[in-house]
Amino acid sequence: MTDLGGAVRALDAIAQLGPGRLPAELVAEAERRRASIDERIALGDGLTVVALVGGTGVGKSALVNRLVGAQVATEGVRRPTTSWPVAVVPPGDAPTSALLDWLRIDERVRAPEGFPEGLVLIDLPDHDSVVPRNRETAARLSERVDGLVVVVDPVKYARADLHDGPLAALTDHAEVVTVVLNRIDELHPDDVERCVADLTQRLDPRAFEVLTTSAATGSGIDGLRARLRDLAASRTAAHRRLVGDVAVLARRAADHLTALPELVPDTASLLEALMDATDAHRVVAEAETTYRRDARRGVRSPLGRLVLLPVRGVGGVARSFGIGEAKPAKDTSRPSVARIETVLAGELRLQRTTGATHAMLGTTIAELASRGAPALADAVGAVGVRPRPRRWWRAASAVRGIVEAVASVGFVWLVLLGLADWLQLPEIPTPQLTEALTWPTALFVGGVLVRVLIGILTRVVISAGARRHRDRVAREIRTGLEAVTEQRLLAPYQQEVDRHERLRAMVHHAIDHDHQAGVQAHATGGSP
Repeated sequence: MTDLGGAVRALDAIAQLGPGRLPAELVAEAERRRASIDERIALGDGLTVVALVGGTGVGKSALVNRLVGAQVATEGVRRPTTSWPVAVVPPGDAPTSALLDWLRIDERVRAPEGFPEGLVLIDLPDHDSVVPRNRETAARLSERVDGLVVVVDPVKYARADLHDGPLAALTDHAEVVTVVLNRIDELHPDDVERCVADLTQRLDPRAFEVLTTSAATGSGIDGLRARLRDLAASRTAAHRRLVGDVAVLARRAADHLTALPELVPDTASLLEALMDATDAHRVVAEAETTYRRDARRGVRSPLGRLVLLPVRGVGGVARSFGIGEAKPAKDTSRPSVARIETVLAGELRLQRTTGATHAMLGTTIAELASRGAPALADAVGAVGVRPRPRRWWRAASAVRGIVEAVASVGFVWLVLLGLADWLQLPEIPTPQLTEALTWPTALFVGGVLVRVLIGILTRVVISAGARRHRDRVAREIRTGLEAVTEQRLLAPYQQEVDRHERLRAMVHHAIDHDHQAGVQAHATGGSP
């Protein structure tokens, strides 16, 4: 059964999915072909229009008269070429007007009784006419009729203008095309066989079968008439022709639809390239530096903050004590979107799998990279580099403040004792911690030693915290880059591949179905 529905779906796919993937003229032709199918189907399948096409002098008009059994077309020396199409319509009240109006054929002749029911026979102008209008008319109607009888003679059957012209694109229409070698009465029987063999060789022998006729003697006319009668009786010629037309268009489209390779990037390599392109490594390093700065400020003792008062001013010390808002970290410059796009497009090209290349591949990747680059830059900028204040910072600050206060008490006590001794004042009683160690000395020395140990310990802890903060920021950046890459690049690319493959499948279905139907019809000896 002729798959006209599949052909229509292929045209719809070309019209809907073709823009940007196929040349604009192919998409426009698919839309025109779709409209033409609708028009032809609306006219019904009760009539089958078959046209005789051929070069000057091959005997088309004489063949039409033999097939009809009456003088309906002028032939011979008075009319060596047909200047306008003539339609032979079946007898009776068959509704031929709408169909012939659609074909734009004005000259119409009604056939006598006995003419095949449902058959409309068209005598076309010569395809090689010296008159451009005649050639244009023959070409136009050859593309719109339901079936063709290609008429050749022993003189012109091998001419290039025939095989490059009317027969050039008819392989996909083999079900509705009959090739006729006419005027065999002018040849010896052995020469007829040789001409038929040579003509068959020049054609596609799997698709076409050559009939032989003589309009002068009537030889082979009955066989050709029976072929046309069967074609009209099947009432499928119009559908077969339309499917063949779609197959021709589908073959042209298939030349532009090579397979798109899957994009299977090395995730680690791609992320590393994106980290470089977005300047994320600098952001990660700044996160570690920011943590160290904020942590050192957070563990600073109250005494240390007071010492910095002349340097930092009242506002700075207030912020050191947690009063007011902290000055935000220095803003990182936005990564260059152009640089991200360049690196990303290059990396994706390197990461694509080997296979058939496609003209759209570079454009597709470039467009996706262009749209995804700003989102990648935003993903890096969205990760905060400033750490949240840690509770242990305040605890360390309090401990350091107590230790520094103890050392300060011991230091002031020792200074007062020294000052009294220098002024030769009465000796001030000094409590002893041990026989060799007084309390002032113990407070000062012990406080200094403990302060040094606390300083070393806080530096170690701050360094470990800075590394953890750096690793956290790096993970968040990588996670953001990976999510944007999947959503903005890989997923859209896969959607493009899916749409492309769906279009390819529809196009190849139209080609394969028509080819298989033609071969099957030829193998079974069915109607053309």
